[in-house]
Amino acid sequence: MKIELSIDPTCEEPKLIIITNEVTDEITDIMEFLSPDSFGRISAYTHRGVSIVNIQNIIRIFTENKKVYIQTSKDIAEVKLRLYELEEKLNSKQFVRISNSEIVNIDEIANMDISKTGTIGVTLNGNIQTYASRRYVTKIKKQLGL
Repeated sequence: MKIELSIDPTCEEPKLIIITNEVTDEITDIMEFLSPDSFGRISAYTHRGVSIVNIQNIIRIFTENKKVYIQTSKDIAEVKLRLYELEEKLNSKQFVRISNSEIVNIDEIANMDISKTGTIGVTLNGNIQTYASRRYVTKIKKQLGL
C-alpha cells in the first residue's frame, strides 16, 4: 500500500481519499479506523432518532434481549455494534468489562461491594446497580489496580 500526502495552503478541512481497484478487508479496516466513530463518538439510536454520543459520557454498555445499549446520565440508547466490537474501540484505561453482557466506565464506579461468595456488586454514579461475574473478578482487580 502506498501513502501519499499533499499539502495545500488553501485547504480548509483535511480530506482523505482512498483509491483502490477493489474493497478488501484491509481497506474496510482502514475506513472503520478512520471513521468519526473512532474519534470518541458512537452513533446511538433512540425513539427520537440517531444521536452521536461522546464516549466520555457513557456510564455503561450492556446487552439485553440480544441488543446492545449504552447508558448515559440522560438516556439509554441502542447501538448497532456488538459488545466485543465496542470493547475493542474503548480505552481499556477508562472502561472495564465486568461480565459477558456488560462494560462499565471506570470513572463512573461509585462503589464496589465484594461479597463472601465472590460476586461483586457494582454501584455506578446515578445509583445504577449491577454485578460483576466471578469470571471477570481477576481482570477487574488487575485493571483497577486492586
